[in-house]
This record gives sequence, structure tokens and C-alpha cells, in this order.
Amino acid sequence: MFVSHYAQAEDLKLTVYTEHFSPYNFENKAGQLVGINLDIVKDVCIASGITCEFKILPWKRAYSLVQKEKHSGIISIAKTSQRTPIFNWVGPLASSETFFYKLKKNTQLKMNSLNEAKQFSLAIVRGDIYESIVKKVGFEAGKNLLSIGDEKQYMHLFLNSKIDLILGSEYTIGYQLSPFGYSEDDVVRLQELPLPEIAGNYIAFNKSVPNYIVERFNREYEKLQKKDNFSAYKKRYKR
Repeated sequence: MFVSHYAQAEDLKLTVYTEHFSPYNFENKAGQLVGINLDIVKDVCIASGITCEFKILPWKRAYSLVQKEKHSGIISIAKTSQRTPIFNWVGPLASSETFFYKLKKNTQLKMNSLNEAKQFSLAIVRGDIYESIVKKVGFEAGKNLLSIGDEKQYMHLFLNSKIDLILGSEYTIGYQLSPFGYSEDDVVRLQELPLPEIAGNYIAFNKSVPNYIVERFNREYEKLQKKDNFSAYKKRYKR
């Protein structure tokens, strides 16, 4: 059993919000909250001697609550210039490059450059950080960009050829497809979506969380990261 080297657990309890985003953070078939980044943060909480309660919610609600509730944080959140002053940050956690994907059976769709992506239709989760990025590429709401409440809805549209493209990565794509009986063999990876304004996935704390707790998280995070850059956590969820 792991025992924190800090004298005792704090009375302060942190609520850590996140969204369903496999394999970084999700609820498994047993009803447990797991994932690469969620497991990392669980271990950082234990090592820091802080009691953390994790809650998975739709992204927009989670992002709203972390800004309102004093003793709260959120994972896995992209660090952008707009968000940086709103929170106190720890990280980065695990992340990977993002690509456009098409169905393999959609042989008519050909994309030889990022500029060609806007010729096709795309669906993403409403309020996701990618929404503003794909608009810069040329996607337009109401035209070729559909913002939907959750991942399951847009995956249904994609797999039924109602939309042309989805976004994914080497870690996420298998998890996106498997609940519907599909695998990576059923899709084709296309152009990468550059994310110059995003600095990976992080833990972000409400500004009211005491600085000494944020500093403690940073110390324990750095110790964990230096071991193997989280490769052991990634292996748990590799498909």
C-alpha cells in the first residue's frame, strides 16, 4: 500500500472534472473511472496526500463548473493562450497528434493537403477546443461543420456515411470505433491537424485552490513524469 510522505491528508477535498475521452479519461464497463491521464492524476493525488473525487461530465458543463467551484480542477484540458490566465496549471500529461480520418470504404474521398479538408464534412463535440481550430482550417458551422453533444452521436453519423470525417489519434481512434463493432482497419488516417496553439493535455486548477497544493501537485507530477514519461500508463490502454 502506498503511503504519502506528507504528514497527513489535507482536510481539503478536490473535485476533479473531466469528459469521456477514451483512452485518456473514461468510464469502463465495470463503472470505474479510468484512463491514461485519469490514472496519472489519481496517483499524483495519492502521492500529494490530497483526497480527489473524479467526475465525468459533458465537456461544456465540466469546463463551466471548474471555473465556479473553488476547490476543483479539470483534466485533460488543452492549455491555450486564452485559458492560461484563468487557471493554475500542472503538466503536461499524455497526448498525441491529431489527424483527420475517413472510412476506408469511402474511396471517393481523397485528401492530399490540409487545405483540401474543408471540401468535406466534419462533426465534433460542441464546445471542444478543436471547434475553433477547424474553423481556422476552413470549416463553417451550418455548412460543413456539425457540433454535437457527445462523441457517440457523431460516430453514428460518421459510420453511417452521413459525415465524411472525424478527428482522432493513434491512442483514441481504436476506442472511438470499437463500441460500434469497427476497428482501425475500417478507417484511413489522412492529414494531420496542426495544433500550434495547444500545449498538450494538462491539469488545470481553479485559482482558489491554495498555491501550496498546486506546488505539491507539480512536485509529484514531475517525479512521476521523470520515471518513464508515462509509458507504463500508456501501455495499460494501448490497443
